[in-house]
Amino acid sequence: MKRYKTDGLFTPVSEKNKGFVFETDTGAFEADLDEVRRMAEKGDPDGLYAMGMACLFGMGVEQDAEKGFKLLESASEKGQPGAMTLLVRMFMSHRYTNMTTQKAVEYSAKGAEAGISDAQLFLGIAYMDGVEVEQNYKKAAELFRKAAAQGNSEARNSLAFIYQEGLGVEKDVVKAFKLYKNAASAGNINAQFQTGVCYEMGIGVKTDLKKAAEWYSKAAEQGDTFAMERLGIIHGLGSPPNPELSFKWFLDAALGGMLGAMYYVGAYYLEGFGVEKDREEGMKWLRLASSSGSEEAKKLLSDLESEGGERV
Repeated sequence: MKRYKTDGLFTPVSEKNKGFVFETDTGAFEADLDEVRRMAEKGDPDGLYAMGMACLFGMGVEQDAEKGFKLLESASEKGQPGAMTLLVRMFMSHRYTNMTTQKAVEYSAKGAEAGISDAQLFLGIAYMDGVEVEQNYKKAAELFRKAAAQGNSEARNSLAFIYQEGLGVEKDVVKAFKLYKNAASAGNINAQFQTGVCYEMGIGVKTDLKKAAEWYSKAAEQGDTFAMERLGIIHGLGSPPNPELSFKWFLDAALGGMLGAMYYVGAYYLEGFGVEKDREEGMKWLRLASSSGSEEAKKLLSDLESEGGERV
C-alpha cells in the first residue's frame, strides 16, 4: 500500500512539470500528469486521487470541480484514504455536498487509521462534539495529539482548548497557552486570536495588553472579525486610549457583521470619539445593531428617546 506526503495530499513537484510525488514502501517516485492520467484511466485509486486533485484545484489542467469530485469519489470507493480525507475537508468547508455527516465521520476514521493528520483532526472534532459517535474527550485529545505531532496547527489549536477546559485531560492553562502560541506562530488564525485572548485575560501567561494587541492584529489582518472587535476594545480602553485606532477596528468588525462593534461604531459617532461627530450616522449604526439583536443598542436607543436624544 502506498503512503503519502503532506497529509496524503499530492502536491506538484515543480511549477514547470506539475509532477506528483508518490511515496511507497520501497521509496518515492515522481509521476507527471500524463502518467497520473493513465493511472486514473486504469482505475488505480492513487491515480484517481491525484487526477481528482488536479481537476479540483486546476493543477496542470483546467479547473473542473465537478469532475474532480467524481474522481475523488471513485478513489474513495476503492479505499484511498487521502481522497476520503480531502472529500471530508471539502464537506466541512461547505464546498462539497454529496456526503452525509455519518459518511464524513466514517471517512475520517479510515483516514486517521492511515495516519493522515487532517483525518485525525476531523475525527477528533467528531469525538469532542459527539457527532455520529459517542462523545469522548479522551479519544478526541489522543487524536488531536497525534495530528499535532505531525505539525497540524489546527489540531494544536484544538488540543490547546482541550487543556484549557480540562476535557478528558488534566486542566493545564499554561500548556494550553503554549499550544495556542505554537499554532499561532505557524499562522493559524484561530490560534492567533486565542493567543491574544490568553495575553489579554492572563490565561496561562501574565496579562500583557500590548502582546494581546499584536496577536489580535495578526488574526485581524487575515480577516478575523472577532480579533478586530477585541482590538477596538483594547485601543478604546488603553492607557492612554487611542480613539481613532479603536474606531477603525470597530468599524472593520462592524462591516464584518459583529453586533458589539456595530453598537460601538454608533456610540462613537454620537459622541465624536475617534471620529467626527455625526448623529445621523450614529443612529443608523445603532438601529442596525438593534435590528440585528443587540440588546445594548436597543437600550441606548430607548435611553436616547426618553432623554430627547440629547445625550448618549
